[in-house]
Amino acid sequence: MAKKKALVTGAARGIGLATTRLLLEDGWGVAMIDRDGEALMEASHTLDAARPYVCDVSKPDQVNSTIAAVQEAFGKIDAVVNNAGVADFGPIEATDFQRWRTVMETNLDGVFLVSQASIPALKETRGVLVNIASISGLRASTLRVAYGTSKAAVIHLTKQQAAELGEYGIRANCVCPGPVRTKLAMAVHS
Repeated sequence: MAKKKALVTGAARGIGLATTRLLLEDGWGVAMIDRDGEALMEASHTLDAARPYVCDVSKPDQVNSTIAAVQEAFGKIDAVVNNAGVADFGPIEATDFQRWRTVMETNLDGVFLVSQASIPALKETRGVLVNIASISGLRASTLRVAYGTSKAAVIHLTKQQAAELGEYGIRANCVCPGPVRTKLAMAVHS
């Protein structure tokens, strides 16, 4: 049986890097996607079955060309883990529209764009989408108007994907972690 292939966004650190390592331990080939090229190259240089791709998931042209490059290199995509995310925590009245859009562009638009570009490959493999949301998408709390709203939208997007893509054998799942000791989380709490 041919080795399974996964694409993981936000793979240079945190949950994305941990997911990449777990997939590699299970024998998968992994396309590591991240917009931080330096961190991505550092994280990937010792991971033999992983290939790094610098891509900003909020940019449609970059997403389309990267997904095409991954499919050409790997021949298939069995799983997509939409993990890339940004946080900008602050009070509602201090969250201007640009701060709102910055969060939405990566956390929601990125999941939509990567998923959409991957659908043809996932139809061929009857693959799976795994979207990483957050406990902040399940319950409201202070200082998370953009972040929490983006993650709630990812939860609903996953339901839409499951309803629509299930007929092609594509499964869509969402994980909603609580606090995780990542660089992003530590920056927010310091």
